[in-house]
Amino acid sequence: MKGRLHGKSALITGGGTGIGAGIARRFVAEGARVTITGRREAPLRELARELGCDYAVGDVSSSTDAAAMVQSAVAAHGGLDVVVNNAGVARFSDLAATTDEVLEMHLGINVRGPYCVTRAALPHLLERRGNVLFISSTLAMRGIPGGSAYGASKGAVNALTLHLAAELSPRGVRVNCICPAVVETPIFETMMSLDDAAKVPQSMASIHPIGRVGQPTDVAGAALYLVSDEAAWVTGAVLTVDGGVTAV
Repeated sequence: MKGRLHGKSALITGGGTGIGAGIARRFVAEGARVTITGRREAPLRELARELGCDYAVGDVSSSTDAAAMVQSAVAAHGGLDVVVNNAGVARFSDLAATTDEVLEMHLGINVRGPYCVTRAALPHLLERRGNVLFISSTLAMRGIPGGSAYGASKGAVNALTLHLAAELSPRGVRVNCICPAVVETPIFETMMSLDDAAKVPQSMASIHPIGRVGQPTDVAGAALYLVSDEAAWVTGAVLTVDGGVTAV
């Protein structure tokens, strides 16, 4: 049987690990021709070998790299139907301790990155009447101490979703967004010690009414729906995939 993305070409930023890798696995299983991107070649190469997909190394916060990633996907697959803007960074610190460099890092990777990738991909998406998916966060909607830089950057992603949906949907390109809560990914290792990171799923489970933290597969299922033809009348959606966190 043909998958729900049979024949579609998809670019997934931050695709080597975590949520991005989960989405890549699901898309390939559904017949998509996938290009994953990221700043570290080793995990990209390993996953690409596992899935039989393509990869491109680059930094989304660089408009030059963003354009090169898009061109790599187009060259590999003859066009582009789906862009998943997943690459992101998270560093939590109190306002007084948040340096200009940390703030700029969040804005560069979490905001300028998806903006530049989407802009570079636009001609190809218009040609195929494709769609764009942003991966944001529930911290765009609810506050926690120390989350101001990260939350502000993800709030910008939500706003970007709405504005681009209004601009591009009349031209045939749908734009949607997923806001996960805590998902068990390697990003915890960049935020805290490895010992503490290993305890996150247990310590954070209680804040989710559903009783556990998320897995990349949870987000991948929602992503598949939003980029598939089944969601042909869905655009401008900001979908929480959060185990109920924003419900309480």
